[in-house]
Amino acid sequence: MSHVLALVAVLRLGMRSWFSRCPRRQPPAAPRVAVLWLALLGGLALAPHAIADASGDGPHVARLQALPGGQPLASKLQYFEDAGRALAIADVLGARQQARFALADDPLVGKEADRVLWFKLTLQLDRPQDAGREWALVVPTVSTHDLQFYGPFDRNRRAIAPPVTTGMRHPWSTRPLSSEQMAWRFQLPDQQPYTVYFRVDSTFARIYDVRAWDPVDYLQATQDKRMFDGISYGVLLGLVVFGLVLLLVFGEPLHLYYLLSCACALLAIAGFNGHTLRYPFADWPAAASAAYTVAPGLWAICKLQFGRHLLRLQHYAPRLDAVVRWMAWLLAAAVVYALWGSHPLLMFRLVQVSVVASTVVLVAGAAMAVRRRYWPAVLYCIGVAVLLAGISAIVVASWGWVAWAPSQMNVTQAALVAELVVFAIAMASRLRLVLRSEQALAVRTRQLVAALGTDALTGAASRSGLQSKADEWLAQQRPFALLLFDLDGFKTVNDRHGHAAGDAVLAELTARLRRQLGPDDLVARLGGDEFAVLVPGRHAGPALAELASRLIGAADSPIDYEGRALQVGMSVGIARHPGDGNSLAMLLRAADAAMYQSKQRREGPAYSFAGGAVHAAPGPAGSGQAL
Repeated sequence: MSHVLALVAVLRLGMRSWFSRCPRRQPPAAPRVAVLWLALLGGLALAPHAIADASGDGPHVARLQALPGGQPLASKLQYFEDAGRALAIADVLGARQQARFALADDPLVGKEADRVLWFKLTLQLDRPQDAGREWALVVPTVSTHDLQFYGPFDRNRRAIAPPVTTGMRHPWSTRPLSSEQMAWRFQLPDQQPYTVYFRVDSTFARIYDVRAWDPVDYLQATQDKRMFDGISYGVLLGLVVFGLVLLLVFGEPLHLYYLLSCACALLAIAGFNGHTLRYPFADWPAAASAAYTVAPGLWAICKLQFGRHLLRLQHYAPRLDAVVRWMAWLLAAAVVYALWGSHPLLMFRLVQVSVVASTVVLVAGAAMAVRRRYWPAVLYCIGVAVLLAGISAIVVASWGWVAWAPSQMNVTQAALVAELVVFAIAMASRLRLVLRSEQALAVRTRQLVAALGTDALTGAASRSGLQSKADEWLAQQRPFALLLFDLDGFKTVNDRHGHAAGDAVLAELTARLRRQLGPDDLVARLGGDEFAVLVPGRHAGPALAELASRLIGAADSPIDYEGRALQVGMSVGIARHPGDGNSLAMLLRAADAAMYQSKQRREGPAYSFAGGAVHAAPGPAGSGQAL
């Protein structure tokens, strides 16, 4: 108010002096009086602005305050685009370039573009006691290639601090605040207005949500973000291990593409958060920049291939499968172009478009799969819906449709991780379907094999095959002998060498038994390590004893399995029709009792006749010996 009164007094004094010079008999003309009063009123109207500009309180001046969430400065930020990319700070300080600075209509809305922007910000301390206090000017981006800070400049355009250059093209050690985002330390020595300039060279240049922070408050405010990132990385690493285990166990391309999708997603998120430059490539910014550029495209490619295999598009929708393959090739070309082409933003546009387009195609394929009751496709659609909901905000913000906010990246990050978790559940559902299918197929195979009377492992007759042949001979009243075998030491083979070794022993023994028998004889596996042989005709005891000895001798030879000699013995029980029974069940009981007597002999393999003595298996001389 005092400034206004002083201005009015000066104007009144000037008017009085002017009137005193005029002749008294010739008063001033009316137009001149009107002009003077208009000047007076205009001066009163402009006085506050003139005084504010002189004191540094103009519309473009930001008064620094230590606010809990940082002080927003975007509304005070002036900028212009350096189309030639050649202006230096000396050029920007000139009157010609100063005239180009202007405020943005909507400071938080801007399309991504590969360009260079110059920003200007006038700052003034709100309190005199903040003189010399350290501040942090934070530019919330990690994707800036080159960021140069100049100033602060006083009213005489004299810099009170050296310039600072940082960005993705520079090592991590150039970061003044050791922050993933671009942060610059500065101090203001007094309450005069100071101007800072910064040059931004970025593929994703837009109007930035610049904020002034107390450095301690800023570092504390980033702790939640760090914890969120750590949880995201932990989940992704767990999914990578999950995919690796599935790949090693099953070896399917589906699991390979899932593993690569998780790994590329982890690399892409780490790049978006600025952690690839901070940790693995702190002194190799070119590698961090390449990872930032390539990872999203590789993730999209692997995601497309994973969707193809999970949804079985080649089986359910061959035409859609061809479309997805072409999309993957187009993205691969875009990734290569992004590294060496002159328009790297093209790759990111293609990634965004391909994610949306491929989602439509894959969802259509999923719908076809669901119609055939392929339920993992439902889970795939849920995962895609989660991702689309998460990335929609950041995509439309990059197109300039809505205001940009740092939290949009967190939502996208969470959606990407959630999608991969849902995909893991979808793979588990698919494995469950495959397991059920294999179990049903195994049951059906056993049923068919049983119907054919054949043992699936050894190729010998099954129990039903033995029953069928015995019933046939019983109906014909043909005499025959039944030899029942049980292996000695087979459990030891299974325990020491595994069930695969046991299966190999059973298959080899079946082959050896067949070589000792005639074409009309029948070898059957009754289950486990129990075998039976049907020999047609009426045979005397010595002939059957000689046959039993040959069979025991054939089993006694070691069996080679993966370079290891496996050996089992054999106990035999012999029953004859019609003397020992008139049905297969009676003959099996008689032979089983005889075999049990043979097993009681602890001096080696033996055979025994039903109701008779136990005989030791012959040695090299081939003669039996009654016990």
